Amino acid sequence: MITVALALALAPGGRHRLDVPLPPAPREHFGHGDALVDGRLPATAREPGTPTTLFVNFDGVDLGHCNPSNSIKNCHWYNDASPIPAFSGSLQTRVSILQAMRRHADMFGVRITAVRPRSGHYTMLVYGGTEEDFGALGSAPSGDCYDAYPDEIGFVHLDGELVDWVVAGATTSLHEAAHTWGLDHVDLESEIMYPEGDNTPTAFDDACHGIVADVDLTPGGQSCPELNTALCGAPDRQDSVQALVELFGPPYVDETAPSIELVEPHDGAYFQVPGDFEVELELDDDLHPQNYAMWAWLDGDARPAEPNLTVAPGFHVSALPVGHWRFHVAIADEAGNESTLSFEVEVGVDPPPEPEPSHGCALGPAAPDRTVLLAALPLLLAAARRKR
Repeated sequence: MITVALALALAPGGRHRLDVPLPPAPREHFGHGDALVDGRLPATAREPGTPTTLFVNFDGVDLGHCNPSNSIKNCHWYNDASPIPAFSGSLQTRVSILQAMRRHADMFGVRITAVRPRSGHYTMLVYGGTEEDFGALGSAPSGDCYDAYPDEIGFVHLDGELVDWVVAGATTSLHEAAHTWGLDHVDLESEIMYPEGDNTPTAFDDACHGIVADVDLTPGGQSCPELNTALCGAPDRQDSVQALVELFGPPYVDETAPSIELVEPHDGAYFQVPGDFEVELELDDDLHPQNYAMWAWLDGDARPAEPNLTVAPGFHVSALPVGHWRFHVAIADEAGNESTLSFEVEVGVDPPPEPEPSHGCALGPAAPDRTVLLAALPLLLAAARRKR
């Protein structure tokens, strides 16, 4: 039967441990032991050795009720009484957590993204709320051997005073995700699946360790004895690395280039001299958000040798002289997959025409959070001195 695994509430010594019990699963909960139903995996099960997606939801969620939990239908059998707020950390903090998670999972076929997948099965981690409010750093349903129910939901509560805990953000996230995939707590303190921790590094370990049921390291509570026996020769020992390889196969390889959309200004926009404007870009990438490399230059100039590194591609153009100008932008993701975009603007002496009168009123979108501007503006301005 699926059990509940809590991550890590604060212990007297300053470490965080399993602490507050969750409500029992509803009576209609699936009791499937090793995930086998009448000797067979359920129809929803992934084929072992095939890749999966882990969606880290930093944006908050209001869950409905269902059992088992379902990321696609946005429902769960606990934490469904009130909305979980969005994570208050910065975009850079989110990117740093995702980067650390990907480093820990780079041996397995696990794609980690903060963008909800448009199709297919995926595990969702709701990253929001505080340890104080929820009684632990996180929680997840466990016992789902072979990830037979691949759309389950786990929770990470590292906001508030722990908002900047990037190391623990990554390891707690993977700890909870691994519970939904059928992994249990083990007795090795430096392992991600150890039932206590803090903001110091841990990792998945490629060796067999004893499975424990609680923070007192009481032996027992194994979810997947058949897999453990196959990998470790004993039902009560777990090799996290080999179990995850067995579940998800070889490493995920990012071969998808980001798509770029020009948000502001529109292609062909007119500005009165001196031309001052923000270039706002919208990106779509299978690992968004992440650190992107960005190059920007004017037509007729050489592409800059070095890019700007930014989590929010976009830049400011200042004092552009009268003329017709064509801009080129290239953006590459962390794997080096690159896309390009070009657009034109006109700068003139006359003021821009008055906008057409509109009937009714509407609120425009909020200003984007642009934390990084183009540092290479001098090269743009140098080129801008030449009238086109």
